[in-house]
Amino acid sequence: MITLEPRGKEHLQCELEIMNSNPDFNIISSGKPNVTEEDLEKEREEGKAVNAKRFMMKHDQQTIGLIEYCPLNPNDGKPWIGLFIIHSDFQGKGLAKLAYEAAEEVLAEEGFSEIRLGVLTNNERGNSFWQRMGFIAFKEGLHENRPIYHYKKKIK
Repeated sequence: MITLEPRGKEHLQCELEIMNSNPDFNIISSGKPNVTEEDLEKEREEGKAVNAKRFMMKHDQQTIGLIEYCPLNPNDGKPWIGLFIIHSDFQGKGLAKLAYEAAEEVLAEEGFSEIRLGVLTNNERGNSFWQRMGFIAFKEGLHENRPIYHYKKKIK
């Protein structure tokens, strides 16, 4: 079973470990293999500006990943997942699918009927995962001057 625990300041080192266990993702998203505490703090401040919610994803009391979503994106009023990442030690075990399903359930309980997200076009692994989860690309755009696919999915 996957549970979502609200992120607190006490989770900073765990967040760093999760993020830095994925150097390929970090290179795609930030251009460098490792992120710093300052990078995470900047992300947290950006998230606060749009009332984003960040959670530690846990499986059997072990923290396996992070998810952050913005319940009401100011651009379109829809919920958007801004970050979804699984620690490399837990990848390839089906836990990402379970973690996403747990997050989708939380969003459905909050009354949302659709979820959106963006994936950089060169993130082949991310694009493949979200397509397997039932997301449909509906638009191409730019994020920080880099090409991105916008996806959406109807939920329960």
